[in-house]
Amino acid sequence: MAAGLGGINLVGALVLGSLLQDGTIAAQLGGLVAFVGGIYGILLAYGVGFLGIPLARYFWIQWRNRGIEARNLLRQGRAIALNSGSEALNQKLSFAKQFAATTVVDEKALAYTTESDLTEQEFLNPDQVDAEWRKRLEQS
Repeated sequence: MAAGLGGINLVGALVLGSLLQDGTIAAQLGGLVAFVGGIYGILLAYGVGFLGIPLARYFWIQWRNRGIEARNLLRQGRAIALNSGSEALNQKLSFAKQFAATTVVDEKALAYTTESDLTEQEFLNPDQVDAEWRKRLEQS
């Protein structure tokens, strides 16, 4: 329904443009017709935009969806290859899992927190702050 309305609007604007082309009708009738003749470019741009913008958006979305589908197919292929991998791949994955360590951070492991002021934290935990600084210096 909206596309039909946009089509009628565009055709009406083109017909109106052909009627107002020489300017004699606008001069004879004056008033509203002269005003419409003055804003004819805006009316035509609105009619073209009303149909053109959704049409351009449709093709742009179709283009993006093709890219997304291609990426999803690659991911699906990789997932299938990973799940039904060879014995060598399964051995490599199990070997890699040995190095995946889970670190749980509790209050004892924190050097700083946002619950209190920084100066307050440094005063209450000078050893922990110093240890954190030593650790950073050794890493760099």
